[in-house]
Formats: sequence, C-alpha cells, structure tokens
Amino acid sequence: MIPLGEPIDGLTGLARQYKRLGHDLIHDLSAEADTLSLTAGHDARDQGWRHDRLYVVRGGALMACYQGRRLLIWDEGDVILPDPEDGLTYQTDGAVLLSGYHYPTVLDELLGDPARARRWSELLVTRQALFARLLAARIPEDAHARSRFAYFHPGDDLVRQGEPADGVYNLFEGEAEVLVDGVAVGRVGAGEVIGAIAMLTGAPRGATVRALGRCAAVKVPADQFQSLIRSNPTMILGLMTDMARQITDLNGQVVALNPPPRPARSTS
Repeated sequence: MIPLGEPIDGLTGLARQYKRLGHDLIHDLSAEADTLSLTAGHDARDQGWRHDRLYVVRGGALMACYQGRRLLIWDEGDVILPDPEDGLTYQTDGAVLLSGYHYPTVLDELLGDPARARRWSELLVTRQALFARLLAARIPEDAHARSRFAYFHPGDDLVRQGEPADGVYNLFEGEAEVLVDGVAVGRVGAGEVIGAIAMLTGAPRGATVRALGRCAAVKVPADQFQSLIRSNPTMILGLMTDMARQITDLNGQVVALNPPPRPARSTS
C-alpha cells in the first residue's frame, strides 16, 4: 500500500501494519481463489469486480479513489476488503492481477481460529484508522474523519481509569502497563486494541494503560468504532479473544497479589 499526497504523521507505520496483518491472515488460507485480470485505464467495477470477494493483489497496482481524488495505491500483496459503503472506486493505470476469495468462506476460516480472529479485529481497526486519516487530509469537508495518531513517552497514559470511554486505541508500536487502582495487573503489546471493553459495555474505563517505553497508537473515536462494529460484526469475536486473555491475566495477577491464607498449624 502506498498512500498518496503529502506525508501524514504515522501513516507509513499504519500502512506497514495493515500489509503485515493482511499477509499473516491470507498467506495460508485453505479457501480457493479465482483470478481476475484487469486491463489498463478502466474502473475495476466494469471488469468483473465482485463485492462478495476479498481481493489480494498478485501483480500490478490498483488505485483507490474517493470522490474523484486518488487516496492510495494497492500494490502486490495488499488485501482489499469488500465494503460497498466506503465510497471507494478502483482504477487501473496498467494491467493488474487479483486473487478473489469468497468473503463469507474466508470469514468462516479466520474466525474459527482465536488467534486469527484477533488479528482480523486488528486489521479492521487499522483499516478504519488508515482511511479516516487519509480522508481527513485529502477531503477537508469529510468532517467525521477524526482518527488521531499519537506517540507516547514512558510514563504517559493512553487511557485513565474512571474516565468516560470516547474511543479505542490500536497500539502498533511499543508496550504499555495496565494498572487498576495504581497496581500493575498486566501488560499490552503491539497489535492490541485498547479500551474496547469500556466501549462495548458503556462503562467508564476500568484501568489505566501507561506507556512503558516509546509507544505509537492510533485512536479510533467512539462513533467510528461503533460504525465499524455495525458494518463488521465479525470483529467482535477477535475483541472477545483479547478480552478473555486480559481477564485471565488480571485474575492471575489478583491471585499473585492476594495469595490464599496458609492453613493454621495444629498445636496438638
């Protein structure tokens, strides 16, 4: 993936992460693919493009456009997700070769494996953040695109316990510590989605997440996250996988901090 236009802070890292996640998810799929060959100078929709297909670029480059403006180039290895509501069109400047996978079949396979389901949710959040930032920079009137990229230094808080949940963070560089009432109860690393539990339950933040070293993250605001969930309900399974791991880690820390009392020694 090659973002077009003036450089945008953090966009290169997001594009790298999207490509890596796409490769990890697709490279060993057992689902069969068909082939779509596109010729130069045409809209992909006029050349057999199907909205029930997940496409992978096998050769050439495909231009993604929004309202007539060029946003990015999908190049070899990129995964193009079907989303008829994103308003994108795809143009060719040269010959392009695509592998097309039946989308429902792919989802069944990915969601059948908890680890791949988790990466699937990461891919969707990363894609949302990418396009939100591209649209905010290229289409000024698109006021809803407010995804924010930020670096955090050691000791900085990404989220704070007790605060209202106003979005989720996709941590794609670094490691952070999870604290409850000031006590460290776990850690999160690159690739994890932070804050989803509060967003899904409507509760205040249940923990503080504090950077242990230099971290980079993208915030997906609440309205964008809710829209993402509505249009991609399958990502719930990936988020549940993260939640289950975090709860298991928390339980382990609680046990470690509060060991069971030793049985009283008999005096007889």
